[in-house]
Amino acid sequence: MRWRHPVFVCLISALALVCAASEDAGVSVRDAWIRESPPGMSVMAGYMALRNNTSRPQVLVAASSSGFESAMIHRTIVKDGMAGMVHASQIELAPNASLIFAPGGYHLMLMNPKRTLRAGDRVDVNLEFRGGLVLRVAFEVRK
Repeated sequence: MRWRHPVFVCLISALALVCAASEDAGVSVRDAWIRESPPGMSVMAGYMALRNNTSRPQVLVAASSSGFESAMIHRTIVKDGMAGMVHASQIELAPNASLIFAPGGYHLMLMNPKRTLRAGDRVDVNLEFRGGLVLRVAFEVRK
């Protein structure tokens, strides 16, 4: 009977790790797209709907893509009637909440594409979250 106790503890611990791992993967992305720019443009914008399906906050800390020299999280703000952009070093997504990245709000600033992107192309972008979760998301290029 004594051998069952340590086995039971190991099984419960393994189950807890599996549940934690599946909750970490509970961040989802839909409708990911990049606005097509005229040839020669060095800056493009990426948009998406980001959803935290977990019971705890998720923090987006970075974005990267092999299709661009660099990618940053930005937010459009209006101050004194003038629109401008500010870098967001991180975005906290509340439990069971969504955040829309859209023109005039949060967006990914994608700099120096490595090739000309046309409507219909796809580009992978990695979304990095605190704690090590990385989501690889295919963004569609749209007009």
